[in-house]
Amino acid sequence: MLATAVRRLTSQTFAEGDMVIVRECARGGKAALIGPLSRTDHYATKRGNIAHNQIIGQQARSRVSAQVRAGTGGQYMVQHPTLDEYVRLCKRQCTPIYPKDASAIVAMLDLQPGDRVLEAGTGNAGLTMHMARAVGAQGRVHTVERNQATADHAQLLVQRFQRGVLLPTIAFYQGRKLGDAIGEIAESIDPDLRDKLAACGNDDPEALWRQHGSLVAPLFDAVALDMPMPWTELPRVFGFLKTDRFAVCYLPSITQVAELVRSCARWPLLVEDVVEVQWRAWDVRPAAVRSPDPAAAPGDDAMVCRPTHTPTGHTAFLVRLRKCAASVAPIERDIEQIEPK
Repeated sequence: MLATAVRRLTSQTFAEGDMVIVRECARGGKAALIGPLSRTDHYATKRGNIAHNQIIGQQARSRVSAQVRAGTGGQYMVQHPTLDEYVRLCKRQCTPIYPKDASAIVAMLDLQPGDRVLEAGTGNAGLTMHMARAVGAQGRVHTVERNQATADHAQLLVQRFQRGVLLPTIAFYQGRKLGDAIGEIAESIDPDLRDKLAACGNDDPEALWRQHGSLVAPLFDAVALDMPMPWTELPRVFGFLKTDRFAVCYLPSITQVAELVRSCARWPLLVEDVVEVQWRAWDVRPAAVRSPDPAAAPGDDAMVCRPTHTPTGHTAFLVRLRKCAASVAPIERDIEQIEPK
């Protein structure tokens, strides 16, 4: 199974082509993602150079020494990158969906092994890989990216993570908008879809829902949209989402959220949640109480407990929409009455 393959890699030795986390052994030492490993390359640190040959063939959690002209430099620990580390530290062409938001989106979509997901806005493939790991080898993530250079870079990042273990689960559609690609994606899943739509006299899933009150192509268990104006694409998408399943939109601005909520009143989509994920890391470690007398020995043991200095700024709002049962009648919504000031 897919999950087994990911776990097994952590016990294997490093080989050419692997991506590696190199971490300073000193307290508070920083970590860097290097690779792909090559026998002719090296990684330059402030404490000397680490030849890739020193890492190839080693087990995870092995120590290597940086080489300087006069002996050895600092000590470093090498390990396989987790998905969290890989997304945060890999080279990027655009701002990624960070793991704190990606893991929340996976939970909000209620993904499970075997699910089929539609994603618009591949970006750096951070969310793509989180969803691919959640749906497993029997599932599928169909992801669309309109920028060709960004799409090529995203596919390369997926290929390099854990020797491409997630690559078979992801289908990439490059250089097109979601509206231009949705037909090809749907027909790749259901080759008879065009005939089904033609039998109803329309090739637009939204129009079919308006006319017949039935869902013609329930293809996707979840939809994730990372785009500035998702309300322009949702009319082409929600007809392919299964009833009682979820779509999540990733929106940096609250004004975008307001426009999305306003637009959903026209479609069988209920706004269930609007959340902002906060992630605050803490520094918790043992320490010795410093004596006022410089000549005195360290005092009693103590614990340092404080937030780290890592920035915790706003990234985006996550809006979860639930697909309602198809119905010709408009969906009733409670409208709050606001008194004018």
